[in-house]
Amino acid sequence: MSKVDMTVLAKKEYPSVLRNKHFRRLCAAQFISLVATYAIYFASMALVEEITHSSAQMGLMIFSSTLPGLLFGLLAGVVVDRYERVKVMMGANIMRALVALAFTAAVYFFPHIYLLLTIYLTNFCLSALAQFVISAEGATIPYLVGEKRLMAANSVFNVSSLASQGAGLIVLAPLLLKLSGAEAVGLVGVILYLAAFIVVIRLPRENKVRKPGQGRRLAEIWVELKEGWRFISSDRLVTLATLQLTFTSMLTLMLSTLAPGFVDRVLGIEIADAVYMAVPVGVGFGLGIALVGRRGELLSKEKWISLGFIMLGLGLIALPFLTSVSGPFLFIMAMVVFAIGLGLALITIPAKTILQERPPAGMRGRVISTQLVLGNAASTLPMPLGGGLADLIGIRKTIFILACITLGAAAASIRQIRG
Repeated sequence: MSKVDMTVLAKKEYPSVLRNKHFRRLCAAQFISLVATYAIYFASMALVEEITHSSAQMGLMIFSSTLPGLLFGLLAGVVVDRYERVKVMMGANIMRALVALAFTAAVYFFPHIYLLLTIYLTNFCLSALAQFVISAEGATIPYLVGEKRLMAANSVFNVSSLASQGAGLIVLAPLLLKLSGAEAVGLVGVILYLAAFIVVIRLPRENKVRKPGQGRRLAEIWVELKEGWRFISSDRLVTLATLQLTFTSMLTLMLSTLAPGFVDRVLGIEIADAVYMAVPVGVGFGLGIALVGRRGELLSKEKWISLGFIMLGLGLIALPFLTSVSGPFLFIMAMVVFAIGLGLALITIPAKTILQERPPAGMRGRVISTQLVLGNAASTLPMPLGGGLADLIGIRKTIFILACITLGAAAASIRQIRG
């Protein structure tokens, strides 16, 4: 197929994905439920700060949201591959509604000490249930749109995810907190989770991959877990995509850890104003999503990923040399962080697509969940490691080291293509 034919095909794939009513329902269910999750997460942070004024307690709350990824990620993949995926999403949304209802009751009735425990438990449970939903959604997308439209579908799905963050964190939660308090956030969360449940009901069912009653023993579950790892290690493209997504997860969290200090100590601006610096990152990421979704066939997935690493590395290597955001430096800063956002999108969308299209249908859930577990495991290291290294040698030198590692990943990716 010529490049002209592939470009025409890519242009057709994007609107055809948007016309797919079942895929639109999946996006709607994801958006609705994530708005509720992010809103409750924001309300939880506000309550912890209001009650304790303690960074340690805030760290404990964040930890309660990240730990389930390590504990339940692999099990989620087995469940998603064994049982009907739509039913998994339905059950998870019902359980999330119950968790949100318990959160609402706790805010209204519990004293502070029990309320804190409920907040930690709420975020732990929501994160644990999210492992099953994320794996089920990722494994369902190829069934709904077909493998040829995965790049376009993943781009749309990521746009929906980004929009839900903005709606939950920036719009819904702050508005409800000002008007009625945290209990209103929990109550609206109940309604949204039930709405997501209703939307999911209308999704088509896949044929069961496994016969009923098969694989109920713990030993058989362990065998299925190993099958996911074995497939990843046996497929070179899947191995690379898994490592690339894991690396970007770790890098993103490490940069998030360094960002407040870089803004305050290097650029000399208020941390509260740093949120506006994230706008070019979001614009770059959004443009990257649109570019890969609409023009994905212009390059192979491996080349898109290599280009993404190059953009990401160049953006990072320029960042330490910026010491001000006044005058022309403001435009330069915007372009640098724009390149970082663009690079992240060019890596993430194709790599996720590889993890969906390469495994057989009965193994997609385990492959996706395995990558999520690796990403969660790798993301637990950056907070102490990045902060400690920055305190030891300085923030700019630490970012420069990260840039060099990223460009090394770009070189390795290019070498794999040529090899």
